[in-house]
Amino acid sequence: MSFPKILLGAALAALSTLPLMAQQPAPTGYHNIQCIKINPGQGAASHEWITGTDHKVMQALVDSGVYAQGITLQTVMPAGTDAECDYVFVSFYKGLPHSPITREELNAILRKADIPITAEAIREKHAQLAKLVYNNITQYHALVGGAKKGDYLVFNSIRPENGNVNACVDAEKKMWQPVAEELVKAGKTSGWAVNTQVFPWGTKDGPAVSTVDIYPSYDAFISQGPSVVEAWKKAHPDSDIGTGIAPMSKMCPIEHNVLYEVVDSTTPAK
Repeated sequence: MSFPKILLGAALAALSTLPLMAQQPAPTGYHNIQCIKINPGQGAASHEWITGTDHKVMQALVDSGVYAQGITLQTVMPAGTDAECDYVFVSFYKGLPHSPITREELNAILRKADIPITAEAIREKHAQLAKLVYNNITQYHALVGGAKKGDYLVFNSIRPENGNVNACVDAEKKMWQPVAEELVKAGKTSGWAVNTQVFPWGTKDGPAVSTVDIYPSYDAFISQGPSVVEAWKKAHPDSDIGTGIAPMSKMCPIEHNVLYEVVDSTTPAK
């Protein structure tokens, strides 16, 4: 009898990131990522749905405790046929990932939130507007700041040298997290994170490690260079940025990056 891979991955991730102590807190940072491609001719209708009814549904799910929060990303670059995803939906769990919500559970949440639509109608609308490209569970191991509506987010896909995921994550936390903290403190960026994909896990299943850089505006993204250099000097006064980046580029090479705009953000109602 084999242990379910999703549970094994979550368990190993939890063990590798939590300090050993008698009573460990529930692991956090797990999130579900859904990538979709819009069907031909459905661009305007999709945007209206995503920022309208879909936002209301996500708000109900967050307020009911199914998720801790959610963000919706729209691809900026690369765009068109080169874009793997037109939109990405990120739903954050409160602890370990839970089983998918059932149709009956969703209908109950919708009724409680007084949203006049059914789970089946939502499924049909999704099929009309778009196709699901992939769905995965990821966990962040370090998070600085966070994303809000109107921000721009760069997602960096990384394939660690020799498949050494832990060494890459540790290096990102040691070298880039202090820089990210300085950038957020200076108001140059909104946040940063380093993540690992928990499931699916395989050579064909996307990046083993990823980082995200979050900017408060498109202009901040474009003009990031000098700010990064200044932040590096403050975070690592004894290390030149060129010298410091060299081993990181080898240990954690970036295969691909994508620029998104945060077009929606959902947090618990106050």
